[in-house]
Amino acid sequence: MMRFACLLCLTATLATATVAVADQETDLQNFQGRWEVVELVEDGQVVPKQAIEEWLPSGGKFEIAENAIIFVSPHDGKKHVKLFSLDVTQYPKGIDVSTPDQKHGTGIYQFDGGRLIICFSAPDETKRPTEFAAKAGSKHSLMTLQRPAAKPVTAKSEPVKKDPPGTTAKTLTDAEVTNMLQGSWRYTDNVGALFLSFHADKTFSTVREVKELRLFQKVFVQSPVSTGTWNVKNGKLTFHILTSVHPERVNTEFDFVVRSITPQDFIFVDYLGRVGQAVRVQ
Repeated sequence: MMRFACLLCLTATLATATVAVADQETDLQNFQGRWEVVELVEDGQVVPKQAIEEWLPSGGKFEIAENAIIFVSPHDGKKHVKLFSLDVTQYPKGIDVSTPDQKHGTGIYQFDGGRLIICFSAPDETKRPTEFAAKAGSKHSLMTLQRPAAKPVTAKSEPVKKDPPGTTAKTLTDAEVTNMLQGSWRYTDNVGALFLSFHADKTFSTVREVKELRLFQKVFVQSPVSTGTWNVKNGKLTFHILTSVHPERVNTEFDFVVRSITPQDFIFVDYLGRVGQAVRVQ
């Protein structure tokens, strides 16, 4: 009897493992192909569709082949790969994204019709999300993906007008970078939009735009943040703060490296080593 019970237990375990392997293979197959991010919520803030296209690598569009996520980096214009693994034995089902030397995200996923919904914890968080939500303070990102719409085939089409290719700061003189920076730019982060204006007299000003609830209606409110002077030398953009809502920053300098710049956008590395992207608004 004991041997029979052990045999039943072993058979049940093997059957469960076989089902899990089959489910994982099915889900992996469903991941294959091209996807684009159509909705994104980060730590309680809904990211507008335009900001998704501007901020995410490849404009939020990428391809999955086997267990590799292939995308084009906005920093060097080259294809990069991140690997992912699935765990269908838990509920909700788990997904982990990594490169060979670092884990970049721990999350959960589910298929909803033709859509793929993924919720990730911040890279520095070890706890996996338990629900598909990205409430303020949760440090979660909730994204909805779908297959890109097929482009209609026409007998004759006009040539596509392309924006001028990005020019790295290394191939431009400091004077050319200075000239291209002049104007107003918008940088979007988890707080809201930061508008930065570079003036021809080498002064600058920044304004923060956030949403506020007034009389039961959400409105955008702009508040000055800082003013000062700016300069470009050896591809490095230096800000000297003269006034600021943060008193500790007055009379200090912050260095940013311009990684690439076009008439429409520029990508930079800030003084903390974080990569950001700003788009021209004027």
